[in-house]
Amino acid sequence: MAGFFGLFDFTKEGPGVRKDEPDKGPVLGTLEILTRRFWELIKLNFMMIVFHLPALILAFFLSIYLLAALFPGLSVATLIESFQALGLEGTADQSLEAAAVSQLTLFYLITALALTGLQLVVAGPFQAGFSFILRNYIRDEHVFTWSDFWEHTKDNWRQSLLASLISGAAWVVLVINLTFYRTADFLPGSVRLAIQILLSAAALVWLMMQAYVYPMIVTFKLSLGQIYRNSLLFVILRLPYNLLYLLISAVLLLVVPGALLLNGSVATVLIAAVWYLTLALAMSQFFAMAITWRGIRRFMIKDHDENPA
Repeated sequence: MAGFFGLFDFTKEGPGVRKDEPDKGPVLGTLEILTRRFWELIKLNFMMIVFHLPALILAFFLSIYLLAALFPGLSVATLIESFQALGLEGTADQSLEAAAVSQLTLFYLITALALTGLQLVVAGPFQAGFSFILRNYIRDEHVFTWSDFWEHTKDNWRQSLLASLISGAAWVVLVINLTFYRTADFLPGSVRLAIQILLSAAALVWLMMQAYVYPMIVTFKLSLGQIYRNSLLFVILRLPYNLLYLLISAVLLLVVPGALLLNGSVATVLIAAVWYLTLALAMSQFFAMAITWRGIRRFMIKDHDENPA
């Protein structure tokens, strides 16, 4: 069935939500599911850390260049100057330079975890398996975590691997372009600024699109081109919801652990480590799925059920 820009063009739809249960709404329904699936999310988060480990390592190195492009003044030298301005001094165990290196490494680590949590730098086949599980959580359907994860990892490995490679390559291109146009002295400053704003806007749109890519991969038989086209339409049609998803993800992946890590005490660092190991990635993607799936169900599944081809 072909529809508006291919938005309803698919041949395999999921079973949808249970028809004998009333919709409790996006907030209460999601929170109820979160309560019931809390311990399963912890298990899923452990799996994400393990199976996405190569992607996390790649994201760590990418974050070095990404932060340099976004914050050119961020360096060991500037951090040392900041420490000195705050009146901080080195200790017998750690110099200011060592403290600055440690702080900068934390910035890279937080950014890397955010890139993976936002599905920008992931191991595609494994992300497909995780997306199937999260989709079934949101649809309130039974799921066998381990067996369903492997089944949908294997069934969708080609398309999801390509999607993850495209996403990673897109961010490499973005970083290169941001760095280039920030230092392109042959262009007027206003032109450089305008280009950087356009690149940042494109990056934001691409970021929001990723939340729709893997749910569609595991739900419909679409080409990757159709999936990206539909994802772009969803970003436009549901912009306020997508911005809400980014806000929630920013709090879960950056604000909460960042505040704990930057505090510097052993206790808060341990709490942040436990947060990342047990909940941060899975909970961020859970809320992303809760928001994006309602749009997919409304425009792709429910419309198809009510208006079959």
